[in-house]
Amino acid sequence: MAISELELVSQAQKGSRAAFDELVSRHQQRVYALAYRILGAAEDASDIQQETFIRAWLSLKKFRGQAAFYTWLHRITVNLCLSRKRKLSSSVEVLPFDEDIRQSIEPGVATCAQNVETTEMVRAALSTVPAPCRALLVLRDIEGRPYEEIARIVGGSIESVRTRLSRARKMLRERMRSYLEGDQCTGIASNSHK
Repeated sequence: MAISELELVSQAQKGSRAAFDELVSRHQQRVYALAYRILGAAEDASDIQQETFIRAWLSLKKFRGQAAFYTWLHRITVNLCLSRKRKLSSSVEVLPFDEDIRQSIEPGVATCAQNVETTEMVRAALSTVPAPCRALLVLRDIEGRPYEEIARIVGGSIESVRTRLSRARKMLRERMRSYLEGDQCTGIASNSHK
């Protein structure tokens, strides 16, 4: 019988490495995927994944359970990614583009993203969106997180998350405008109020 996450957290807070290792095992893939989507580089994502769990272990006694454990981990991950992006802000890299992004950023883009040229355009546009905005797009439009959870992860109210996400979507649309004006892919403009 699997031990509940709350019990594992409680045991880990008492110093159980085995309990913490189980928590790592349960969440390492999701933490890596989030970091990879925000940073766009496997090596950076791996570093952030490690750093997230180191920080979580060192701060575990401060975890009060006001949010789910994975929400707390995602907040640590997002903060570390944003910090890394600020340090590397002088370089613009292209994010990897996978099926999740193709299907989840916006339905209009998903429909259009059937060819390599479109895929490259979306990847390039997303990579130019500032990291805090990209984090919101990843959390909501790629991972499908609820607004309440995103507010806990990034810090702020649900309304501020909605507002910032709306701006992030608008920013992405603006970066894609030149392509969209010459194409029939107009769904992105009408689907931004999920």
